Amino acid sequence: MTEEDGIGTVEKSDEVGQFTETYSSFNKIINSLQRQYLSLKDTYTEQSEQLQSVNKSLQSMVGENRAVTEFLNSILNSLSSGVIAVNRSGLITHINPAAKNILGLSDGRRQYYGLPCEEIIKPVKQSEYSAAKTVKSGQTFDNVEKKIETFQGNILTLSVSTSVLQNDSGEIVGAVELFYDISKLKKMEEQLTQMKTLASLGEMAASIAHEIRNPLVGISGFASLLARDLGDNDQLKDMAKKIVSGVNSINKTIQTLLEFARHQKVHKATVDLSAYLGIVLENFYTEYGLDESENRISSEHASQINVSVDLDRQLFRQALYNLIKNGLDAGGEKAHLNIRCYEVPVSHAQKKYGSILELSGTETLAKIEVEDNGPGIPPRDINKIFSPFYSKKENGTGLGLAIAWKIVKAHGGDISVKSTVGKGTKFTIVLPARSGKQMENKI
Repeated sequence: MTEEDGIGTVEKSDEVGQFTETYSSFNKIINSLQRQYLSLKDTYTEQSEQLQSVNKSLQSMVGENRAVTEFLNSILNSLSSGVIAVNRSGLITHINPAAKNILGLSDGRRQYYGLPCEEIIKPVKQSEYSAAKTVKSGQTFDNVEKKIETFQGNILTLSVSTSVLQNDSGEIVGAVELFYDISKLKKMEEQLTQMKTLASLGEMAASIAHEIRNPLVGISGFASLLARDLGDNDQLKDMAKKIVSGVNSINKTIQTLLEFARHQKVHKATVDLSAYLGIVLENFYTEYGLDESENRISSEHASQINVSVDLDRQLFRQALYNLIKNGLDAGGEKAHLNIRCYEVPVSHAQKKYGSILELSGTETLAKIEVEDNGPGIPPRDINKIFSPFYSKKENGTGLGLAIAWKIVKAHGGDISVKSTVGKGTKFTIVLPARSGKQMENKI
């Protein structure tokens, strides 16, 4: 072997040794990587199982939350009371169908969200009772009354309660306002109070009337004898006649008081309303000596309906006479009355008057309007108009409209008044009715 061959052999031996060491190191690295891979695989499997368990729990919680949300929404949507929720800024975050119905809003799902609460519930006067006030101050309200104006312009009385919404830290994040319409209840309370007042006043009036009437008969008799025996003394005879005239006036007032106090029995008969009103107006012209050619009363709409009502013809005529005479007196020399009557559809009758008049499912309403061109009634006096002894007339007894109110109520109807100062007043009577004519109109 040559020297060169020896050197070549040594070099190859070194290369083999280095390769062996490198291969061994590589194997160690591979083995380490395999162990790390297996460890990571075990960790991944364990974490994957934990993640699946967490996912199942989250899905279960989401399902439960969705069920709870749907349940709460179902409760809110089925409530007959209105519910409005606001955030910390007083902007609406939820409004249920009952609230939309009470407030006269359309049924769009999202169009009211994000609006200020005061734009949806518009108080007639500035009110402290609202969810917006509660979220700002933290003060809650329970069953307080608030008057609001709907989008249709109707004035409603609401019973309002509010409460705060808090997060887990006790921080106020919003408020809820719950309300329901008590307008009909308030009206019924007012009518019940008025009926009790009328009953008490009627009893008192009857008692006083009987006590006064007896001495008046004597006064009237002696004054008549005195006028007869005074001979040619015209001045004294005129004075005696004035006594007789005054006594007759008082006696007439007493008779009105007795009529007001009397518990009148209602003997109803079915009449065609259009024909009945025509006969009433003819009789009014005759009894009060009015000239029909003056056209002080127009009733051109009375013949346009085909509806029958059950009336005590004589008694209800008195109510109409009182309203007509009141309107003519209010208008003075230039007085003009417009009398109209309509049939109210069953659906509208049930919605607006069902709870007041206790209508059956088949009944509709007949509406009679008596409108004058008088000076109108100031807002401060409008609630007194049907009260006994309230009158703005110089010689009025204040019983005409009270008697009309009593008669309408005795017929199961309702009477209301609207007036504009300087333009006139309109009285509206509504009565249970049936479509179709049944002729029995003789008065």
